Amino acid sequence: MRRLILLTSLCSLACGTEGSDDADADCQGAKCDDLDDGQDGEARMCVGVRGNGQLIFAHFASLARIVEHYGPVWGAAGGSSGSITMFVLESMQMNPSLATCGAAECTRQEQGVRLGLLLKSMTGYAAVLGETPEAAAIGQLAPLAKRFAESGVAALADTDPAAAQAALLDLLQSEDLADLVNPELVETITSSPDPAFHVRDIATALASLGSFDVGCTPEQAAAGCNPKAIFIRPGLLDFPSLIEKIGRIGDFYAGLGPQDATRWQAWLDGCAPVAMGAAWPQIAAAPLGDSTCGAEYTAMLEDYRAAVVAGGARAARLDQPIGGQLAALVSTSVLTGAAVDAFAQARADYGAAEPYTMDVAFTDVQFGYWGAAYDLERVAGNPLGFDDAKTGKFLSLGTATWGEALSFSPAEPGLARALEIDATHVSAGGWSDLHPTLVLGNLGCEEIVYVTRRGDESSFATGVAEQLGMDAAGKSALYDLDADSAFTRSLEQADAVWCTDWNAQSATDLAGVFVDGYGAPMQSEDPFFAEGQGAYAGVQAELGLRGCSPGA
Repeated sequence: MRRLILLTSLCSLACGTEGSDDADADCQGAKCDDLDDGQDGEARMCVGVRGNGQLIFAHFASLARIVEHYGPVWGAAGGSSGSITMFVLESMQMNPSLATCGAAECTRQEQGVRLGLLLKSMTGYAAVLGETPEAAAIGQLAPLAKRFAESGVAALADTDPAAAQAALLDLLQSEDLADLVNPELVETITSSPDPAFHVRDIATALASLGSFDVGCTPEQAAAGCNPKAIFIRPGLLDFPSLIEKIGRIGDFYAGLGPQDATRWQAWLDGCAPVAMGAAWPQIAAAPLGDSTCGAEYTAMLEDYRAAVVAGGARAARLDQPIGGQLAALVSTSVLTGAAVDAFAQARADYGAAEPYTMDVAFTDVQFGYWGAAYDLERVAGNPLGFDDAKTGKFLSLGTATWGEALSFSPAEPGLARALEIDATHVSAGGWSDLHPTLVLGNLGCEEIVYVTRRGDESSFATGVAEQLGMDAAGKSALYDLDADSAFTRSLEQADAVWCTDWNAQSATDLAGVFVDGYGAPMQSEDPFFAEGQGAYAGVQAELGLRGCSPGA
């Protein structure tokens, strides 16, 4: 039964390929394929997750509905905030209390309901820890942006650069921000040879933190805006520190660290029966002994966090390998070749407060993926024979821990500068594969559900790609829904498309984001999703919604 919960990437573990150079040569190919079955004969269901920045709670809501109807997942792929979502999902699927319902083993459907409950409780997590670093780590950046916008530091830089420099440093080093702020940003401001240049540039960027704008307006260009700054300017957030906070979330849901397993078991046993089809506020109000489901969840979380903060230990989940529990692929865009040299020169010029350029050929931009060694080898072999522009940019980044990959993929341009993976590879964030169904097909997934939103490709992804040298032909080949593009083929590869409208929601309205994500329609004609007693009532053969329905 533990196999149902861990959903292990069996080839990676049983065949010894996970980061190993001395794997048994006989344990490859067909032998691994025989091992790599779904869950107790069930189809290998996988989810492709479109990154969505501060709207990450739409992922949790969407996945909650999917798993409570179809059960836990076998594999997943995504980048940017989608990589955080996969980490949280895998952590929840590791919780031992998902396996046992009272004194009996849970059925697959019961596991799905319990997993859905955990995903819904993420809104409770945000409410309990709303002012903590963990909240910022899972996308709640709007309050920080507002603080910098209201500070007036950018305007002050025009009249009194020294005062603006001091004011900006005071903000960044305030008690509630110090744990999150990137030390490289502080060093850039402190040691700037031209405070007016750096303070104005940084303060203006901080005021729009999390907006994911690319390029410069005419007014900004006239004031000296450089669109390549999103790759060069140090970001506000210290991503290694940020990932530590996300690691706490992972440990909490995986049942690791200073926790009471009996308490987890009692909570899931008592609250799962009211969870199917219900939102978190309804679940939280349900009675649980002398308390409620919400009050007991809050108490468990607060007790856990207090013990973790007091102990100071690194989250154990961060040091676990990608692909060790869930067949997962974490993506990021990667500068290679001459693009790495152009980036390094631009960084040096920026630090000297000199004009800078970063002219990059798009052929030097690859779409990289971390995962288990066997999984990456399988995807790189392209067994389904895809010949689209996105598959042609596939780059294996090898094995990594979750902590390593999460330090890069969510670090999108604007939140962080481009970050050196090693001497020959630079990560420019996980915008590169926002519809990762093709890699899931090559991974061996049998039933693929793509969690997305309606509409064309994001202006952020296309804008970043254009700043990295993508021309009109390249844009059409990758993103044009009216052509035979990689995006079009990705929609066609999905067996089901979960079609939210999250772009119409406010990132600060978690209730609204949840309602939209949890109640979104799903397009599918696949019997696995459309038929059967547990099938979602909102499934339709054709939605006719652009970005969700091929050809719409």
